Amino acid sequence: MSRKFFFPYEHGEEVLKQLSDKSPLTPFHPVVLTFAQALSQRFVRMRQYPEIIALGFWMRKASMGAMQQQWKQDTTGRIMKARGTVFHIAPSNVDTIFIYSWILSLLAGNRNIIRLSNKEQAQQHILLQEIVSELAKPAYQELAERNVILTYEHNDAITAELSGMCHVRVIWGGDATVNTVRRIPLLPVASELVFPDRFSLSLMKAEACNELEQTAFVQLVQQFYNDAYWFDQLACSSPRLIVWHGDHEEVKRAQDRFWRTLEEVHRDKASELLPALQVQKLTTGLWLAADQEVTEMVNRPAYVRVMLDHVKADVRERHCGGGFFMEMIVEEISHLLPILNDKDQTLSYFGYNKVELMELAANISDRGIDRIVPIGKALDFQETWDGQSFLRSFTREIVII
Repeated sequence: MSRKFFFPYEHGEEVLKQLSDKSPLTPFHPVVLTFAQALSQRFVRMRQYPEIIALGFWMRKASMGAMQQQWKQDTTGRIMKARGTVFHIAPSNVDTIFIYSWILSLLAGNRNIIRLSNKEQAQQHILLQEIVSELAKPAYQELAERNVILTYEHNDAITAELSGMCHVRVIWGGDATVNTVRRIPLLPVASELVFPDRFSLSLMKAEACNELEQTAFVQLVQQFYNDAYWFDQLACSSPRLIVWHGDHEEVKRAQDRFWRTLEEVHRDKASELLPALQVQKLTTGLWLAADQEVTEMVNRPAYVRVMLDHVKADVRERHCGGGFFMEMIVEEISHLLPILNDKDQTLSYFGYNKVELMELAANISDRGIDRIVPIGKALDFQETWDGQSFLRSFTREIVII
């Protein structure tokens, strides 16, 4: 069975076998906080990669400190321990996501095995260079002995071996990846976190959009652009469906202004227009246009829009990313509720107050929607993701009665 080790470079197999001999660290160990700060400083300097800058900003000292303070507040008087070894299976479509779960596992005190995709990805390579350069420093020997980063071709035998070493398995990937890995057994005492295919949408109040002055409106569209176009719209929290709230005349005004401005933003960003993706978006749009639910399709270089009078579950599965948007109109905010289903993750919004959003959330009756965030915050990572607290899942409590 062959595998390539990114860290440690040498004696990777030996370190992997000895991993369980290293005792876990205490939650929020000083060396982990120092390491996170060092990586943060590296990442925020990478100006050409806004996704990595966002990661570095999340890892900054103030953010980690606030998380630590909340942890202390929640666990005062309780005995909290790391679970042991966490096996992270990273996705191939979002380069930075594995670092979030890894850092949170480090904060919980765990040892870690990280399996990266073996696809050649320039941005992932850059991230690894920064991580390995920092981990190799003598100051972080405690972490270097407790963390292994590797890759291998899809191989159930290797995954089974690594799964047999872990106390928590974290699977980032599509439904097919989750279903495949789930067939591989874990230790009886182990637990699992899975992050399969999800679908996200934006809710916009047309009247509020129309009332915005042009400068503020452009800023709103720029924030939407960041949510949607980073990671080619393939991140689970990137909006794919836009639900416009208002009467049809108000919505028409907001739509015309919004899409015109988005084209300008897209052009100003000098975004690359790959011919293959343009063809795929057009093909997907024409495919959907054959359905009775589709009332209109607009094909532009920056995007393809498909207007729907209602959203069926199977329509969501046809999304191709890269600036492909489904749209529909609701006259009341409550009309959004029947649209939601179990796969829905993030609802980004504009034009609503906290009371309206709390009422909406309280009336969601199924599994759908785990996050409700302002437009521009869809890709912001939180410690609680898909309704699960990482720090809680990565630790265990010793109860004394």
